Amino acid sequence: MSKNLKGKSYNEVMNEWAAQRSFLQRASSGMMRPAYGVKGLARVWGWTWRLVMFTGIPAAAYMGWMRFHCKSAAFTTQLGAETKRFLGAESVTLLRSRWDWDGELRIEHLKAKGSPANIFTDLEVANLSSMIKVPAVFKKDWNLKNVSCFSAKIDLRSGATAPSNPTAGVLPAVNYRTAGWGVSPDFSKLAIDSYTCDKLSLTWGSAPSTRGGITESKSILVKNGEGWDMGLRGGSFHQGWLSDISVTNAIIAIRGSEAVIARGDFTTSGGGSGTLTGNITLGEVPSINAEVKLENIQIHSLLPDYFQRVVKATGQGSIKLSGSTNMSSGVVQDATLTLQSGALSGIPVFKALELATGESQLAQPEITGGSVHFKSQGTQETGGILVEADNVVVESGTRMKMTMTLRHERKQVMATSVRAKDSIAVSTGGTLNIGLPPGTVAKLKPAIRQEFFTREDQGMSWMEVNFKIEEGTEGEFSFTKATADRIVELHYAAK
Repeated sequence: MSKNLKGKSYNEVMNEWAAQRSFLQRASSGMMRPAYGVKGLARVWGWTWRLVMFTGIPAAAYMGWMRFHCKSAAFTTQLGAETKRFLGAESVTLLRSRWDWDGELRIEHLKAKGSPANIFTDLEVANLSSMIKVPAVFKKDWNLKNVSCFSAKIDLRSGATAPSNPTAGVLPAVNYRTAGWGVSPDFSKLAIDSYTCDKLSLTWGSAPSTRGGITESKSILVKNGEGWDMGLRGGSFHQGWLSDISVTNAIIAIRGSEAVIARGDFTTSGGGSGTLTGNITLGEVPSINAEVKLENIQIHSLLPDYFQRVVKATGQGSIKLSGSTNMSSGVVQDATLTLQSGALSGIPVFKALELATGESQLAQPEITGGSVHFKSQGTQETGGILVEADNVVVESGTRMKMTMTLRHERKQVMATSVRAKDSIAVSTGGTLNIGLPPGTVAKLKPAIRQEFFTREDQGMSWMEVNFKIEEGTEGEFSFTKATADRIVELHYAAK
């Protein structure tokens, strides 16, 4: 109200005061509440936009702080501590984690070292992600429908069992009041319904007889009651001397202390196929009881390196798996195979027999049938793997028949100095019996017949070749070479 009252009546002064008072009342109510006299929808709208404004500004500020925090090192540290609690691991390292408002939780890299109670010794995961939307993210008990990752490498501990309480790990104190911004999960209450991985690699065993693994297989692990169902597609499998096995489809049911392999279809190099079924009992001394059935496989791919170069054969059969990854005998593999077709080449004694008899094709006899039985297991003395074949029969029509016993060992040789590396020593020994028709043997010089063909059996004359192969530099072997040289020597000496 103007302080100049000169010349104004009482009524004019009071009207001016009332007008100014009304203006001040309207001005003061403009921000806090709708203006006086506003009614109906206008009043409702006035209250509505004021409510949105006074709640939206703090909410927007909070969202900004949340977005900042969920990309921060403090959030990564928080998740790392809770992941360690969930796994019960000795240590967990996370790299660049974040949670976005669309609900995606991402961790660029996770690395964990297992404790003695863990089923793994080392774990490394790349591009881990899941979904947890608002408002579930503000709960302490997270329930993740699926956790996925691009790749995971897990080294399994031999003879370990998963802890009954996976949250038993001791954690450093985390100040959620300063670090959480409202997101403070308790992974002791974490529930996960399924896991998926584009490239899963599992390894187990440390000795040659126990070492095995699955490499870069697409996998899914789904919770089923008190257990888990696991599916695998693609990738490769190896165990001991079994290698070059491509996984096509595998289904494994994990229930308590047992893993049942309901289906394990695979293919081998050269077009062969097979399936693995059985079960694995988990625990401090895990045991395996399984069988591999093989169809149209290249049997030479299962043989020691040298024999892969001189034998080409296809066949079928089965391999029984037993033993444990936590015993000196390792995983025992008992194989019974039937030969279907193939050929032998590059074996010195066969070349010498062709020269001495003048009959072609003795140097490269065709395989028309036969059978193979061998067993492999670990050796406690050398920490290596021993393969023993006690009944090998190779038929080559009416031209030749062979039987063989073989002992193949891969030994771990400890380094003689700190700077040197451990090495593998390979030795192969056995007896090769070669049977030829009497008409073929008659073409040999008498000196050769008298020295080598000393018995008759199954309508054939037989010679015995003892051999021992010591692997030195690459390609330097002596398989049947001494016998071949002696046959050639006697052949030319008789002229």
